[in-house]
Order: sequence, then C-alpha cells, then structure tokens
Amino acid sequence: SKAKSKMPLHKYCTRVLHMVSIRNGSSYRGGSRSPLWLAYLPQIVTLFLVATTSFYSGVLLGMKMNVAPSEQSRSTTLSVDEVEAEVLRRLKLQQKEVTSIAVDNIKEKEIKNKDNKKKDDGHDRRFPKTISKIAYGSALISKNDFIQQFDYGIPKPPSKREHENDPGKDDVLLLYGSKKSLPDVSTGIVHTNDGPTPDIPHLTATYATKNCAVMNVIYTDTHGGEDQCMAIVGNYESYHIQRWLRFDGTTVDKSIPLHAVGRGVQSNGQDKFEAPSDSYALQNQALLKTYFNRLEETMAILKPMAESCAGDDNTVIVMVCNTGQSDLLINFFCSADARGFGDVVRKKLLIFATDEGVLEIAKGLGVNVFYDEKIFEKMPEEEAKRYGDRAFTQMMYAKIVTVQLINRMGYDVLFQDVDLVWYKNPLPFFHDKENPSHNFDILFQDDGARSLRYAPYSANTGFYYVRNNDKTKFLFRSLLFLGDMVLSMTSHQQALAALLDEHSSLTGLRVKTLSGSEFPGGYHYHRKKEIDFMKDIATGKHIPYLLHMSWTTNKANKLLFLKQMGLWYTSEGCESGGAVDLAKDSSGTSLQQKCCSAEALISCHYRDKPSTHACNGQGKNIDVKGKPFW
Repeated sequence: SKAKSKMPLHKYCTRVLHMVSIRNGSSYRGGSRSPLWLAYLPQIVTLFLVATTSFYSGVLLGMKMNVAPSEQSRSTTLSVDEVEAEVLRRLKLQQKEVTSIAVDNIKEKEIKNKDNKKKDDGHDRRFPKTISKIAYGSALISKNDFIQQFDYGIPKPPSKREHENDPGKDDVLLLYGSKKSLPDVSTGIVHTNDGPTPDIPHLTATYATKNCAVMNVIYTDTHGGEDQCMAIVGNYESYHIQRWLRFDGTTVDKSIPLHAVGRGVQSNGQDKFEAPSDSYALQNQALLKTYFNRLEETMAILKPMAESCAGDDNTVIVMVCNTGQSDLLINFFCSADARGFGDVVRKKLLIFATDEGVLEIAKGLGVNVFYDEKIFEKMPEEEAKRYGDRAFTQMMYAKIVTVQLINRMGYDVLFQDVDLVWYKNPLPFFHDKENPSHNFDILFQDDGARSLRYAPYSANTGFYYVRNNDKTKFLFRSLLFLGDMVLSMTSHQQALAALLDEHSSLTGLRVKTLSGSEFPGGYHYHRKKEIDFMKDIATGKHIPYLLHMSWTTNKANKLLFLKQMGLWYTSEGCESGGAVDLAKDSSGTSLQQKCCSAEALISCHYRDKPSTHACNGQGKNIDVKGKPFW
C-alpha cells in the first residue's frame, strides 16, 4: 500500500515483527510465556537489517571507486536508487523468511498447547497431559458414601456419628489415572464445563469407581490447621506417606528448609516414635528368654483350659489382672451375673493372674485361671498409680503374651480390660456372619484419641476381638518381638497401632475400629460434646454393648464413676484387695455370695460427670469450671 511504501523500511520491519512477538508473548490468550529471545526479536531483526544495508552499500560503493571511469563502465554503473532498490529486494526476501519461521513457531506452540489443554469437544482439560497418568480426570464423592462402600476400618472423628458431616472434609477427591478408569460419561470429569461454575462433578461411590480396576486410597489430615501441602509423585510406587517438616531437631521453624522426618514428629517438636535404646533391647531380651524357656510347659497347661473355654464358637475371653485391680475384675463378673451373662462369663472367660491373690479370687468365683509364678514373678501386685508408670508398662507386656499364646493355639480371642461393664453380650456381634464387620480380622474399640501415635485406627487395646488366621498370628508374633518398643513407649497400644498400619498394608490384614456409639469408652464419658449421648445411656434410651472406663487417671476414680453410673455391683468388703482373704475363707459361702450384689450399688460423687438421674445435682465438681451433668 501507499502508506507502507512511504514508511521507512526498518520502521516497517520493526512494527511487523513487534506484532509477531506480541502475538507469541504472554498477552496471547491460552499460550505460555514466550522465551526471552522472542521478546527482543524486533530489535534483533532491526539490527540485522541495518547491518545488512550497510554491508551492501559499502560493497557497491567500493566497486564504483575501483572501476575505471570509461564510457563502457559508466554505462553499466548502477545508480544510488538502483542500489537501494536491490538492497530492499533482498531484505524483503529475508524478512519474509524470518516472518515465516516466527509464524511457524507460533503455530507449533498453538498446536502443542491445544493438544495439552484441549480435546476434540473444545473444553478445557482439568489437568495437563504432563500428569495424565496420575490425574487424567477427577470426581468428588461424599465421604460418608465412600467409607460405607469401601470400609477400610478407619474411624471418623469420635464426635461424629456415621451419618454426620465433617466440615472441610465432607468429600473424597478421586483422581482417574487413565481413560479406561473413567465411568461411562466423562463430561466434566476430564474437562471443565462451559457454564459459569466449572465444578468437579459429584458422583456416587459405586458409579465413580465402576471402572477402577485398582484404587489407592490415602487418608490424611491437616493436624489442627497447620500449613500443610500434599504432593502426588508419579514414580516407583510406595505404600507409605513420606513426611517432610521444617524441623531443626527440637522445634518447628518455618524459616528453614523442609526435612524428611519420621511420622511420630509432632508440630511441637516431640517425637513419639523414637527408636528404643540398647537398655530396652536388653530388657526385652530377658523377657523373651523367659518366654521361650517356659513356652513348652506353658502351652501344655494352657491348651486344655483354652479348649474348654473356646466351645463351639472357638472363642476365648481373655483378661489379665493383678490384686491391685481385682475389685474391677470382681465387678465385671458380678455385673455380668446380675445382667444375665453370668453363664457366658463362667464358661468363656480365662483369667491370666499375675499374682497369687488373683489366682485365689478367680478360683473363688469359679472361673478358669492360669498362673505361672516363673513367668509372672516380676509382675507388680499393686495397681498402676497412673498411665504409663512401671506397673502399667509391665502389665501391658503381660497382655501381649497372653493374647499371642491363645491366638497361637488356633482360637479367636476377645481381650478386654477389667474396667468395663457389659450392657449386652458382645460375642454374637462378632460371630454374626451377616454383620459387615465379620469380614475383618481384628476389631478394636475406638480409643477416641486422634494423635499421630495412634494413627490411623485409634485402636483401644482394652477391648478388641482377634480372629484366628495366619495374618493375626504374624501380627502378634511381631508384637512379641517389639517388647523394647513397648517398654520405651510405656504402652503396647502405641506399638500395636504402628504394627496395625504396617500389616494392613503389607499382608492385607483387615483392621476395623468399632462404632463409638455401640462400644463407648472414656472418651465419651469425659467429653462435654458427648453429654447428650451419655444421658441417653444413663436413661436407657440407648443401650450400647458396654462402657469402658478408659481415659481415667487412676483406679479410685474409675470406681467412683462406675458407682454413680449405676454400674457397680461389688460389696465394699471386696474392694481394694479385700476379696483375697475372703476367697481363702473356707466357711462354705462362695466368694460370689460374699462380693456380688444383685442390684447396682449407686453412690453419687461428682455432679459434673455422667451419672444416673438419681444423682441429679449431688456431689461436687471434679473438673475446673465443670458444669452439672443434669
């Protein structure tokens, strides 16, 4: 055009190439950020054109100066206009070539971007092809629906019932790793929608996973709202979550780089899974030596006892007790008898006495009892004064050995602590083949704690059921050899929690945390959020299988709480080890007659703790700023 012909060539080229760079740069919608050299392309080409013009002009000028000014040479000498015209012609050819290359680069990028982010229908992809083998598409599923469909046994927050929501964690994010794994219709799963709200679609668990041949499930939490990120890496597969923390060895410091840490390191800097020292290893070595030295003789004595208890359903109820806890043991027996379960307890219960006092009491009550003074010679007779003290830790080790022995013999085991009372016989629950829980290998009461050291099952080791199979045998053999871990952590609960997670992944052990509403414990009794639930139990509106008085500092308070809940059936003379002398009395009256009451012996102590309605307003507060339960 005339406008173009009047414009100086170098300005025209600069403008054209500037337009090309703009189109290929960051302002081009849908494109990626252009390379640095492309941003300076106009200046580069302009410099090139100026240099080329200067070169050709110099060459022609030199030719004119070196040729003799004859008539013939003058007739063939090019004018200045002709030289400029030739230069312009050649520059236009080079300009066309450069422009063609730039346009080809733009088209190639457009095709690549379209292939990466678009599909035939023109909708934007949710995820680029660079992660298509990790996230080809996605869907949301209600967590309640997902957990019900794919029950891995891991509990929800203890204050949430099965039907209740969990704010901020109500849905499950499902990522599809290939086109084949998608359900029938992929609109909105692979691509964003055209509408104003291109949300990830909500699907049912059954429909969303209908074509998933394999599904890896990750359970995670934000641990109280800390600044947490999650990275999914397409690589050689790992069945553990690798944890990184800005940790300097003692405290969390956000100014330092992330470091790989063990899963027991908490945000406050404490490590709940420190490796046991050599001293604990030597202690465990001595315990194992005693175990193996006495194993053959122990098995010979235990076998007929276990066989007698197992009966037709192949289940043995196991309890471990010393004299200091004997009043709680007696109360379990008396309450079971008063509530109509006495015959079941007499037949199925096998007590492992850790001292002679409990041996006498068990004989007096007419239940099966095992005692070996060589195995239990170092076990304390007094009750634990607090959680984790020496007496507590030694009793925890005894609980491992007893379950392992009965499980090794080929029997199912219902293990329970002495500080609980049955409302209903729980054995039919575990034996019912129509019960969805029947498919699990080991089932635990929900402890209620959601700390890192009990993750992910929060298994309470004071009430659990073990089905006899190779997987559970391997589990308890492994736990037996982890005695140093039990001793260093002062509880077998934490050590067993770690093994449950490992064995569920390694051998496919099916672990289940039982419903808190059916198998409540100390968490429910002590937490204010559960007041209405505990009132339903106290008034008989809801009848669970049991109440386990866990989460309680000492035995003295356990007795008081059971008494005001109407769950105490033991006479005062049989408390605090008094039943030992009564059991030795040969006057002809059975220990059951001396110790057991047919009716609950209710007394009121703390008005801010759950109780029967008869204790309404009575007693004092035990908690700071405690409020009356009724």
